[in-house]
Amino acid sequence: MSANGFKDYALQYERMHNQKPDWDLAEKEPEQFACDKPWLPHRRDVRILDFGCGWGNQLLSLWSAGYRNIEGVELAREQAEIAARCARNRVKIVCQDGRELLAREKGSYDLIIINDVLEHIPRDEALSLLSSARDAVVPGGTVVIRVPNMANILAAYSRYLDVTHLTGYTEFSVMQLLDQAGFHDHRFVPDRWGWSPLSWRPWIPWRGLAFRACTNHLVHRFFYWLRGLTPKPTVFHANLEVYSRKRSQQVLGAT
Repeated sequence: MSANGFKDYALQYERMHNQKPDWDLAEKEPEQFACDKPWLPHRRDVRILDFGCGWGNQLLSLWSAGYRNIEGVELAREQAEIAARCARNRVKIVCQDGRELLAREKGSYDLIIINDVLEHIPRDEALSLLSSARDAVVPGGTVVIRVPNMANILAAYSRYLDVTHLTGYTEFSVMQLLDQAGFHDHRFVPDRWGWSPLSWRPWIPWRGLAFRACTNHLVHRFFYWLRGLTPKPTVFHANLEVYSRKRSQQVLGAT
């Protein structure tokens, strides 16, 4: 994984409809940006690293949810500069090879988030990266991973949307990789679909019914049933999001 491969990446990043984080607005209306994920720690003082933070949107979400001991590391200099310029010293953002940071910070983090990174590197490097992340989290610490979902029927589009994408994963291959890296208790963030009474409005009766998400789920279930493929995936969203805990040293043994 080299920074040279991400030259002018900010242009591609913007082309894929990524929005620069609005930290000023988040200060006024944090509820609009606050992260709401099942892997969030209950304590707000835990140390969190966003590995490959891009423009810092995930950092903004964490900050809006009340987490302050957070930091980001980004390999691509232009990306890191944009993230730092948007954040304006609210959080620590460094530009360097994140693997060097992990090697220095063994047993330091409670949570490491690795979103949209593994698809950019070969499998062997991905295993090495996750092993370093395992060493960098505290006992019982958590790693979060997000990758394009190759079980989605439009996976080829996600796979080849970006020339820097090198690898694809399904639920089962990403669990296999996490097993090899010394993590366990893998849990996937499920597809969000179904009626949401909190967002439903009588003057907009279709709002909150999640027709698109529900249709996506049912269409995928039908095609997997039609082909008789096993094991069947449980997540059909364009991306997979999984969180796992570090194994104890006793279980790791020789690793």
